[in-house]
Amino acid sequence: MTEIFKFMERGGTVIWVGDTPFYYVDKNNGVKKAIFSKGNPFPFLPINLGHKPVSENSENTIVGEMLEYNPKDSWRPVEANPSLIPISIIKQGGGILYSTWIYKYGKGRFVRVYDSPYVNVNYVLSLPEKLSKLGIGIRIRNYRKLNDFKMILPSFKIGVILGKNNVGKTSILEAIAMLDKNNVSKIREFRGRISSQVAETELFLNEYYRVEFSDNTSSRIKDAKVLLIYSHNANPTTTFDVSILRKVTDLLSKFDPNIFYVYLSAGNEVRVLFNDKTDVSINELGYGYKSLLNFILSYAVYQPKIILIDDLEGFALHPELLKQFYDFLLRLDVDLILITTQSSDVYAYLAEKRSDNVRFILINDGNYEVLSSEEVLNRMNYEDLRYTALKLSGEVH
Repeated sequence: MTEIFKFMERGGTVIWVGDTPFYYVDKNNGVKKAIFSKGNPFPFLPINLGHKPVSENSENTIVGEMLEYNPKDSWRPVEANPSLIPISIIKQGGGILYSTWIYKYGKGRFVRVYDSPYVNVNYVLSLPEKLSKLGIGIRIRNYRKLNDFKMILPSFKIGVILGKNNVGKTSILEAIAMLDKNNVSKIREFRGRISSQVAETELFLNEYYRVEFSDNTSSRIKDAKVLLIYSHNANPTTTFDVSILRKVTDLLSKFDPNIFYVYLSAGNEVRVLFNDKTDVSINELGYGYKSLLNFILSYAVYQPKIILIDDLEGFALHPELLKQFYDFLLRLDVDLILITTQSSDVYAYLAEKRSDNVRFILINDGNYEVLSSEEVLNRMNYEDLRYTALKLSGEVH
């Protein structure tokens, strides 16, 4: 391993500007050759070693937008690869090539920019700071009302999306959920159809995810484990091994210490046995309790890295149980939780946690604003956030 790769292994960032990384031109015959005796050190190969552009036009991914990159013509693209985070791409012959990209190596990364003769030195010098501030990026195209919707967000664990009816809150969750093929049937059952035209979702969340989808097809760069829950239909849709119920019992007992065991009856019915020997079917529980149990069961079965909950108020959780639920969510080993709501209780109780891992996203007509818990608590003294969201398009004054 060379010193440059040892540097990245320890957490260093290498920014490569100019010609093909780790190739040189033999002065005797003018042929490009790999520097390393064992060939290219990357798990992908350059497409073009000739002195000509592959494409006159390249375009930013959501990562390029986050980094404020200005894409130019592309001379040295590589094939799309799940190990890469694309900054800019070219679309050619129905496929995609990555013009500029980030390759994670060890604790560090190799950043490839300006794969053409053009170089903006000032931008290159500003890039380390931009890289250090990368948070969450979402872009959705051609899905329902979201023609070209983009959000560049700070890093957080739980995000609450607020906005008026029919502004696209549920559509945002569904478009992200399409990154996981297991959600296709769930969305189709709720909506009746997916999309009559080809839609696209990009998500950057430490890793890069992209999907193109329609009623008839879908194509993903890499799989994402996404759990989508419609609160009006929170019942688990997957089969599960009964051994998972021990974990469900442990998780549910954090809410109610009176629970002794959750088990599956001979008739394949989920039942709850309490310490006082009360034994009830899940369907005999109150709606809020049932919603909570079904959520925990879905989480335990699927072990997602992203959780999407549409209209959390539909869980019908009592205020004290809702507060406990937020504590539970903050402890979960997941990368992102997005919640939509129209309820002031849902956002107010979460804001009271005053967690740096929580943000509130107000949206209206393609505009958005991101608030911290403290900012929400301050505004709540004089204004309902649902009306604050309307101001984003000038609907109220």
